[in-house]
Amino acid sequence: MDVLVELAKAFLQIGLFSFGGGYAIVALIRYVVVHQQAWLSDPQFLDVLAISQITPGPIAINTATFVGYVRGGIWGSIVATGASITIPFLLVYTASHVLKKVNPFYLDFFFERIVPLTFGLVIAATLSIVRASLVNPYAVLLFVLALLLSIKTKLNSASILIASALLGELIYIIFVM
Repeated sequence: MDVLVELAKAFLQIGLFSFGGGYAIVALIRYVVVHQQAWLSDPQFLDVLAISQITPGPIAINTATFVGYVRGGIWGSIVATGASITIPFLLVYTASHVLKKVNPFYLDFFFERIVPLTFGLVIAATLSIVRASLVNPYAVLLFVLALLLSIKTKLNSASILIASALLGELIYIIFVM
């Protein structure tokens, strides 16, 4: 039961400070799950994040679901998922009623200022994941190749992911085994 309470408190906190969508929240989830609570190691979190990215649905909710499952099974998944969406739901619901009464000028003013904040959160999440992922020269090589493929070609993300996985296995077989 204590695990479920811990999950609820952690993901309510994450939900309260979640601005900018899924990828902007990843750094906060990682901080809470890996550093603050020590529920997962960095490699375990990266595995959860990878699964969350390929699973249909919002990445932040998928991540909460998987972390909840790792910590508390099915009930952990339900509690973590519910807690992660409760506060954002209440905020959006309340904001929808309040914003009907607000002058559009003030809304534009607000949104012009929140965009850089959101961009900063996405960059922070990216840097956090990059630091945790690039643990050896082979990982750096795969990162650079995937980055170049995404910039220089018209391949979609799924194709790059599959190519990276195959190349990663090949590198492992040739250089590590």
